[in-house]
Amino acid sequence: MLTDTRILLIMNYIRNIFILCLTALSTLSFSQTPTSIPLLEPDFVLGTTLYGSADLEALNSKDRSLLDALVNQGLGGFTYYVDWMDLENEAQEVQLGTFTDTLERLHKLGLVPFVNITVGDSGGYNLPSDLLNDSGALLSPELLAETHVIERFGRILDELIPVLSQYGGFYLSLGNEMGEYLDLNELELQAYVQFVTAAKTHIQSINPDMAVGVTLTIGDILTSSKTLQAFKPVVDVIPFNQGPIRADFSVYPTHEIRTHFEEVLAAYGGGTILIQELTCPSPETMGASPAWQAECYEILLDVIRETPDIRFASIFSFQDFSDETCDLFRDALFGEELDGLPQNIAQILTDYTCYLGLIDGNSQPKPAYEVILKNLQQRP
Repeated sequence: MLTDTRILLIMNYIRNIFILCLTALSTLSFSQTPTSIPLLEPDFVLGTTLYGSADLEALNSKDRSLLDALVNQGLGGFTYYVDWMDLENEAQEVQLGTFTDTLERLHKLGLVPFVNITVGDSGGYNLPSDLLNDSGALLSPELLAETHVIERFGRILDELIPVLSQYGGFYLSLGNEMGEYLDLNELELQAYVQFVTAAKTHIQSINPDMAVGVTLTIGDILTSSKTLQAFKPVVDVIPFNQGPIRADFSVYPTHEIRTHFEEVLAAYGGGTILIQELTCPSPETMGASPAWQAECYEILLDVIRETPDIRFASIFSFQDFSDETCDLFRDALFGEELDGLPQNIAQILTDYTCYLGLIDGNSQPKPAYEVILKNLQQRP
């Protein structure tokens, strides 16, 4: 089940994603330095995720059998998002019970975890309230020292990194899609870079082979954003989230999907590529459909097959939300002004959020599921 906190975070995500998609796109290359990922197997790994990192134990028997069928054909990874608040209790004591249990379940399935501790997520911070200033921000490098954020996070890492290493973790991201926000907030960008730099040093003092970075958007890649330029010298690899979605939130026609993806890869500039989220939505309000979704994945996976630098990509996501959860989001969105966001955009955003899965809310596989299954079967 999704927690109230996770629901609020997803609400924040779907409020901000529209803004993120309005970034003006160009094709500047940022020339990622080639980097090895020592803990990731040398062959390409295809993974998936459950939106909101829902409990694997919550899958019903049919959902689980559909997931097992993909795993049996070679699905090998899983993107796992975890909140700082889930890693320590109110007394600021580290608590890794749920984290460890989730990694244990993934290990039993044979799925290696790509983990993102969402310190920042889609233009908002996801930290314990006592670590933020009155405006809800890190604000400045000075504030990091005053609130002992780095030291406190280090106590979590002291216990988390050995567990992550034990269960096959190969990459730890420390934030998701913050570029649009940080580009406009230079002091906060400086603070975030300082935080990630210190965390990476701490992580690799425990496990030198654990790769560390932050996940950005294709907008950051294509525009060579300030945030990308600031993080590039201090992280191992910058993963990104890939989806053929236009600035007006319509999907690209299928004949343009390959070209769009190739432009992103060209702008990335070579080196190891990790795709945290590989996304092909299915709602008709975006100009998509279940058939479009299937063809979209077929095209993206063909490009991936032709690009040896891509080492990991995770299907976002395995299943749609239930009708009940979708209704919850619609009621919340339509009950607010959303800063003047037109109602048709709110409808598109909720549809996008609800209908990303390979299987629908009634545990029925969509055509895209068969595309993924076939792709796995064809891999050597």
